[in-house]
Amino acid sequence: MKKSTLYLVKIFGETINQLVNGRSIQQMGVPDINYIEKNPVKPFPIDNGIEGQIIFIDNFENVIVNITRSYFEEQRRGRNFKIIFKRDEKIDRISETYADVHEGEKLALFNSAGYLEIAINKGNAAGLFGLKGFSERQHASGMQNQLFYQTVRIFFED
Repeated sequence: MKKSTLYLVKIFGETINQLVNGRSIQQMGVPDINYIEKNPVKPFPIDNGIEGQIIFIDNFENVIVNITRSYFEEQRRGRNFKIIFKRDEKIDRISETYADVHEGEKLALFNSAGYLEIAINKGNAAGLFGLKGFSERQHASGMQNQLFYQTVRIFFED
């Protein structure tokens, strides 16, 4: 059934009104499609550290790892640390912004979504370090033997 613009504006208005008045989105309407919810890959503790996986590489080739700030701090317990990734690259501090390091230097920070991000100030970390995340396209094209997730490890020092 084709919907007109006025019909859609009416539906959006009614929906916004219901949300503003405290109704949850799950209580409104009927789902239009069926979907499969997949369990996200989670980081896990290792001896004196955490092991996480690259879950996304953004358009600037910053590398997002599945380790949240809260999980990191919970495991860290105030200790010094080293983030280790491909080619034995190491980072031993968390930056607040890209400007905390000189242009061309690597850094780690927690992005606006709360996930660990490995980047290079004004550079492309994924390309320079040869890092890759999961790709549904590669998986579907028969490249099952390729490593889809690359590991990032954080080791804590007592």
